[in-house]
Amino acid sequence: MSFAPLPAPVRQRALDWYGDRGRAWVDALPATVDRLAETWDLHPAGAPFTGGTTAYVLPLDRADGTPAVLKVDLQDVENRSEPTALAAYDGDGAVRLLEYDAGSGAMLLERARPGTALLARQFPGLSEHDAARERFAIACDLFRRLWRVPVPVVGYPEIPRAADLLKGWAEYFDEAAGRSPDVAEQLAFGADLCDALTDADEVGIANRDNHLSNVVSSVREPWLLIDPKPVLAERAFDGGYFLFQQQVHGPVRGTELLHAVADGLGADLERVRAWAMLQAVAHLADAGSAAEREAGSGILRAIQQA
Repeated sequence: MSFAPLPAPVRQRALDWYGDRGRAWVDALPATVDRLAETWDLHPAGAPFTGGTTAYVLPLDRADGTPAVLKVDLQDVENRSEPTALAAYDGDGAVRLLEYDAGSGAMLLERARPGTALLARQFPGLSEHDAARERFAIACDLFRRLWRVPVPVVGYPEIPRAADLLKGWAEYFDEAAGRSPDVAEQLAFGADLCDALTDADEVGIANRDNHLSNVVSSVREPWLLIDPKPVLAERAFDGGYFLFQQQVHGPVRGTELLHAVADGLGADLERVRAWAMLQAVAHLADAGSAAEREAGSGILRAIQQA
């Protein structure tokens, strides 16, 4: 199969973010794709998608005409266990995992069609505020369905545990306080949150990358999840990143947003708030300027006061 070039933005991110490891991934990609196309008897069906952060995502058809997608990630701790979660979902609310190559981490996935992101879904006759509420309801219903107690899958990567993430965040916040003393109080608050959230009663497969562009339309089900970044965590974890993102981008914010997410997930409201505040503190720790830290502090306060 003739190799379709890696989109320039994805290539540049791989090189900028991962250095030599990114270069090695870029250089190995043509041979990886050719090998898998032959092994799985795949035939090109279009140009690579451009939306992948550091992933090569190519539409293909299987020998029997089944539309599929080949996804080859530049693997890291966040995306390495995506095939493990997809195997556990088994097509229930998420795209099906059709094949998995443990050596490269590559996946052959069901191609969701038409594949329109929930973020782009229009609701004629509704205000943007009410349309946003409809999108939240669809997304949270799907996230709630997907949370499940994990079943070990032999030969698949282990899913990271929230307890380990919390430990890493607490250490990172302490280190970031030395660089940014103007937000040391907020970073200390984040470390306290890490301690407070270690006592989850039950953990299942949650997702650290829940947002409206990772829920897409499909014929098989109305909506399917793509691109999960799984974590073994409580249900409220699913609301953390999702609520944080919506607080940043609107149009629904504050108390209304918090209740919509917690109710939609069937999760404890205060623990959803805590996970969202933790995401805000993590964002604050990464801020590169005083202006960014001021804006991040405002987001944290808004969630705290919701």
